[in-house]
Amino acid sequence: MKVKALLFIAFFPAIGVMFFGCTADKPAEGVKIVAHRGAMSDRPENTMVAFEHALELGAEIVELDLRTSRDGHLYILHDRTLDRTTNAEGDPSERTLAELQQLDAGSWFDPAYSDQTIPSVREVMNWARESGAVLLLDLKESGREFAENVSHEVRAAGVEDNVVVGVRSTEQAQEFAELLPGSRQLAFMSSPDYIEDFAEAGVDVIRLWLRWLDDDPTLAEQVRKTGKKLMINGRYGELEETVKIMSFEPDWILIDDIAQLKASLEEMALTAGR
Repeated sequence: MKVKALLFIAFFPAIGVMFFGCTADKPAEGVKIVAHRGAMSDRPENTMVAFEHALELGAEIVELDLRTSRDGHLYILHDRTLDRTTNAEGDPSERTLAELQQLDAGSWFDPAYSDQTIPSVREVMNWARESGAVLLLDLKESGREFAENVSHEVRAAGVEDNVVVGVRSTEQAQEFAELLPGSRQLAFMSSPDYIEDFAEAGVDVIRLWLRWLDDDPTLAEQVRKTGKKLMINGRYGELEETVKIMSFEPDWILIDDIAQLKASLEEMALTAGR
């Protein structure tokens, strides 16, 4: 992989210049690391220890997933079922928040985290206020009631400036522009065909999958022409993947393994400086 990185930088000198002088603490000038479901490679995803550890590892933004319990409270969980990440099974929306928070949300990852529960959104918002963490909200539901519930929690905690709302439709973007005008927005598009639509809707950041860029490398430039920031979804941050991601000069990188991404960025910086 080191050879591939060296060859890449040799043929694309602008990338080499961009990485010259980077450090592990500041992996690439202007590039923000977004922790996917917290530090999910090192801690059980979407738990408080995962969010806290993401900041310890140097992530600038913490991504998390929002859903609604049977009694109308917001909680953090990625999947539509409890099966994979808790000691229960079935549809979480059929349980109250109190019932959800009685579940073990950590032992599936490692028995050492058996004390981890499904966080409420209020708990996470309060933590963001106290820690200064920036949150990227992946909205797993839609509709006016859900949007108002989310915006209420954000405003009640006083963290509107600390929140990036991840919207999945232009209608949702317009809705949150009204409800949370002080929060930024990121477009979780289902297709790159909607770049212009989301840009016109006023989002601040547009997410592209790396596989989309494999099919059409011009997509990154299309995003830049709209004046919006670019986030690229990565996976584990290994060197080959990181070299490819950075060739598109993203503003943000969403990643599962923060430490590995930072190590790869540091290796690229060292290679560029040789």
